[in-house]
Amino acid sequence: MSLHVTRTTAALALLALAGCGGDSTPAPTAIPMSIEDFRRELVNLPLCGKPSTGPVAGKAMCTVHASDGAATLAGPGLVVRMVWDTDGNAVCRRDAKEAANQRRCVTYERLSNGRYRNSDGVVFCLGPCPEDSK
Repeated sequence: MSLHVTRTTAALALLALAGCGGDSTPAPTAIPMSIEDFRRELVNLPLCGKPSTGPVAGKAMCTVHASDGAATLAGPGLVVRMVWDTDGNAVCRRDAKEAANQRRCVTYERLSNGRYRNSDGVVFCLGPCPEDSK
């Protein structure tokens, strides 16, 4: 076997092995959701996930956006009543006791793995999430 063929074979083997380390599951692809998509797919259903930042970071939380504009955030030892509306393709929420100008808006995207993600980076499922029952 020539030196050139040996090097070529070794290079191809290294390329094949490059994808074998760690988690080889590809990252899910994301498709932005319109407000119509949000209303059709996510209203009146529990959206459950674990925020990585803020006062509820690391806690399993679920939010239900009711079709009447009310929303409820619930988790361990916490229930918050909110109102929600839309602004373009964003969903805006605020505590029911706060003024309208204190609302916080996020957009949503559908992930290829059957989950969803908001523009704050919170990944969620239509809950409760399977890993939350472990």
